[in-house]
Amino acid sequence: MPVRRGRWWRWSVVSAGVAVLVALPFAIAAWPVQAAAVTTAQLADRIAASAATPYQGFVLSSGIAGLPNLPQVSDVIALLNGETNLRAYYASPKKWRVDQIGPGTERDLYQTASGQVLWDFGANRVTSIVGELPVRLPRGSDLVPPDLARRLLAVARASVPPPVITRLPDRRVAGHPAAGIRIAPADKAATVDHIDIWADPETGLGEHVAITGRGASAPILETRFLDLSFGTPDEATLTPPNPTGDVEGSVTTAGDVNSALKSLRPGPLPSTLAGKPRTVGTPVQGTTGTFVLGGTGISFVPVIGDTGVGAYGSGFTEFLVLSVNRDTGQDASNRAIKAGGLPVILTGGQGVLLSTSLFSVMVVSSPQARRTYLLVGLVDSSLLKQAGEELAAYRGR
Repeated sequence: MPVRRGRWWRWSVVSAGVAVLVALPFAIAAWPVQAAAVTTAQLADRIAASAATPYQGFVLSSGIAGLPNLPQVSDVIALLNGETNLRAYYASPKKWRVDQIGPGTERDLYQTASGQVLWDFGANRVTSIVGELPVRLPRGSDLVPPDLARRLLAVARASVPPPVITRLPDRRVAGHPAAGIRIAPADKAATVDHIDIWADPETGLGEHVAITGRGASAPILETRFLDLSFGTPDEATLTPPNPTGDVEGSVTTAGDVNSALKSLRPGPLPSTLAGKPRTVGTPVQGTTGTFVLGGTGISFVPVIGDTGVGAYGSGFTEFLVLSVNRDTGQDASNRAIKAGGLPVILTGGQGVLLSTSLFSVMVVSSPQARRTYLLVGLVDSSLLKQAGEELAAYRGR
């Protein structure tokens, strides 16, 4: 049936409107930007000192790490292998909220002066976390550009040899002018080729972060604001919900997690691996520390007794080791092989080694020591292989 002229015209207007909305973010990014009067060193200092700047906005993070869905760290892998939608409200380091939004799901994490509160919309459950957790894996809130930019810069400044930091052309991010820097690690054992950070030139607030691996033509992990406004969010927005009606509530303390870790009785880990000292995870009473795996946000508080989790090395060549049970290790090996991992014969056992353009993963099994280990890091696969060789022969205490 022929389409009437009026109807055709109306649908043409609708189609054109949709096309404009889709293209708008790209058009805004292409607007000319006057170069900010800030040096490379000044911009880096402002990024590092930006934690006091309040803001709110919507973030899109996308990763193409190509890692298999490994046990124990499946939620972490999901953050690096696909798209993550985040809504962030930030007043201060002790008062913020980040919502991780997915199809039919939403998890809201609140930071308060006394701890954290997690509201799982799908499970209809509110969990209060009191105190500082002894072990924490990366989560969606770690991908918000300001926090990620500060952690990456901290890693860069702690690296030996120091990376090369240069200025990038300015651009627009979420409609705001942004000044950029590029961080290029100097250590050849690192798989990171460069990290690009664009930030507000006045406050140093990170707005767009892109991590590119060696030999890669595009970023492996990229996170940026699609919408951003400066200023302190409303108090009501930052106030955690209280369990009421059919909403289930629970409380977890750092001590509970500490006890749970020790009840697992994980195997001990050596003080050095592949010539690199164990920097975090050493069981020292009354001390705290932070471990950032290539800036992705894995952090620890050392606890009494060996948790079976350790970090080795420093800067961009830091890698993580987890002592896991035999079934978990076998599952990890099978998934790594399906993703293209290669079997490796070790002196005291065997392993599976998987390398991507950014990450290296290795599963090590030592039948004689009756232990299995999972290794991961932004390091060259040869470094993990050497560490795996030592772990396979390690008998521990």
